[in-house]
Amino acid sequence: MHPATIVAGGAFVWAVKNYAESKKRNPRGLPLPPGPRGLPVLGNMFQLPQSEQWKAYEELSKQYGDIVYLEAMGQPILILGALDRTEDMMEKHATIYSDRPTLPIGQFMDMSTSFAFMGYGPDWRHDRRVFHQYLNHNAVSQYYPIMEEEALNLLRKLSATPDEFRDHIRFTLGSLIMRIAYGFDDVEANKRLVEDAAYLVQSFAETIVPGRYLFNSFPSLGKLPDWVPGTGFKDRMRELANLNNEVLTKPFISAKESMMEGYRSAHPSMAGDLIEKLQGDSVPSWIGQESVARNVCSLAYTTGADTTVSSSWALVFAMAAYPEVQKKAQAEIDLVVGNDRLPTLADRESLPYVAAIVKEVSRWHSVVPLGLSRASSEDSEYNGYFIPKGTIIMMNTWQFMHDPEVFDKPMEFIPERYLKDGKLNPKMRDPESAAFGYGRRICPGRHLSNDAIFLMAASMLAVFDIAPPKGEGGNPVEMVFNPSSDIVS
Repeated sequence: MHPATIVAGGAFVWAVKNYAESKKRNPRGLPLPPGPRGLPVLGNMFQLPQSEQWKAYEELSKQYGDIVYLEAMGQPILILGALDRTEDMMEKHATIYSDRPTLPIGQFMDMSTSFAFMGYGPDWRHDRRVFHQYLNHNAVSQYYPIMEEEALNLLRKLSATPDEFRDHIRFTLGSLIMRIAYGFDDVEANKRLVEDAAYLVQSFAETIVPGRYLFNSFPSLGKLPDWVPGTGFKDRMRELANLNNEVLTKPFISAKESMMEGYRSAHPSMAGDLIEKLQGDSVPSWIGQESVARNVCSLAYTTGADTTVSSSWALVFAMAAYPEVQKKAQAEIDLVVGNDRLPTLADRESLPYVAAIVKEVSRWHSVVPLGLSRASSEDSEYNGYFIPKGTIIMMNTWQFMHDPEVFDKPMEFIPERYLKDGKLNPKMRDPESAAFGYGRRICPGRHLSNDAIFLMAASMLAVFDIAPPKGEGGNPVEMVFNPSSDIVS
């Protein structure tokens, strides 16, 4: 038989098999959602943006609609460009679209124990229920004394070395969460833990940007010997896997040993309560086992500190860039709080302008501009389109929060947009509708984050003037807002 005939026959058999499989998965022959045409095999691989992805995807949404389909090396990707579309998929169809993508590089780092990245199912629901016990709206108030102590510590550090404000903010928020999670009052111990966890979170965020690591598209690269060129990433992944294990286990073990030696923090902590319950006569069913307690405590930092730090840095930038906003906030604080004490969280309802600033920071700088990606858990039909199983779904939160039809002058920092008659306007779209995720996977630590940023904002504004840095001749340096392009911006 002629070779060309054999090749043609093989191609025909492959095409028939592929068609039959496609027909089985999509019996009604529904179309895929609209999107740009890609290359054979590679698909849209080279069209995946690596910087300011949210702006590139916004342009695709303007061209193709609020649901855009891409494919990279056979991996389906869906971009959602409207808040109502996102809420519909993530709430009304939550059982299908609440899973997490299974990226090879994520498995290499072994982040599967964290329910933030865990697949949607019974284990996820159980761990989230434990987390919710300690950080729901009512539970967070027990940590207010810790927040107020850390806010005061921050003011002292800023007064001594204001140029180091970035490091001071990161450490203060990290220390706050370490104290809440583990009951650690040791400043130096917290510093080391905060640095390790921050490095881990930033590194993981870099690895899961679609198109950034070839290994995510070619998992077989992980099986090649380490001496083969192009496999250097494996050493980095091993390093991060080891660090992840340390961040997960060491603080919990340390908290457990401290309690066995009789040490108790003056304030409540998640680990302290969980360890007491695990050591009791009957372990509550909502905990289950020590591994769950360990995972939940670790997650308090790894999913909260970096995002809260980013928002706080944006707050400082905004106050320096918009001095008129800062003056209004300071006037409100002077009127309500006075000069003989610092603001507390009890003052929040009496400080609507400061509260509006915190909301505007969340809107103006989208910390997780494309949300934490979801994945479809099965082949499905949505709005007349076929959505393949395993489709990665990205939600353009930045676009939702910069929609000119909802927010006038969306690129400007305008806290007044949230106020009406001197009070917060409940009819205005709240950034919380998008900033902390969607549906069943909305961030359970959002109440702690909101409270911490409000207290930090009110405390700094009560004590300091925040201004642009000065250059030669004492003139203010022009400030340019350049957010990073990682998962956590």
